[in-house]
Amino acid sequence: MNRRNSRREFLNLTGAGIATLIGGAWPGTSAAAEGPDADLVVFNARVYTVDPRTPKVEAFAVKAGRFTALGSTAEIKALIGKGTQTFDAKRMMVVPGFIDCHNHAPGDVLLFEVIVGNPYVVEFVTIDSIVEKLRAKAAQTPPGTWVEGYFFDDTKVKDNRLLNVHDLDKVSKDHPVVVHHRGGHTSFYNSKALEMADINNNTPNPPGGTYDRDANGALNGRVTDRARAPFNRAGIHLQTVRPLRRYERTP
Repeated sequence: MNRRNSRREFLNLTGAGIATLIGGAWPGTSAAAEGPDADLVVFNARVYTVDPRTPKVEAFAVKAGRFTALGSTAEIKALIGKGTQTFDAKRMMVVPGFIDCHNHAPGDVLLFEVIVGNPYVVEFVTIDSIVEKLRAKAAQTPPGTWVEGYFFDDTKVKDNRLLNVHDLDKVSKDHPVVVHHRGGHTSFYNSKALEMADINNNTPNPPGGTYDRDANGALNGRVTDRARAPFNRAGIHLQTVRPLRRYERTP
């Protein structure tokens, strides 16, 4: 195989086979019965089988959606035929059972909300670029309705700092604005959102959450975990007013 494959292509190729690992065949058990040529051969990999009999191998073959052989690169390459799709993993790790193992984003978020950071590749952004994306959304959104951003990652911000209430106040003073951290435990709000949720400098932290403050003791817009509950009851969320698409269903 001459062309270079990306990591995403590698995952797409191996995903279906890895998912059937538990019910699949093992080296020497069915390759001969199903014919010598594999549908897919992945070699030059670090494969963790989670099987004490053969815990680690370099390569594997798949035929008809099932594993037919595990072994060294040389052994498994012998199963390559005319119609076999091959992949040089270049020492990438392969583990069974992980298919989109941790992702909080439903499809409507990716389709309709503001994505302030790329959830799929490493991409560095700026605070100003986040503000501009949200400001464009606010211009198309009725006042009093939430403007929401997703996938903020403070480790991928060129400014080397967190968002704060003053940044989000630049987006709008007529819309409640929130940006959710990609970790799922932290959100950042503007002054309008804090006001609508009735959160002020005197509001105590609830059990299991915090309203963070700056060096002067004023709210800085960062809210964690259970302290976010009051915001869910404040204002109008677009999810409640957006008309159903033909592929959406009511609960």
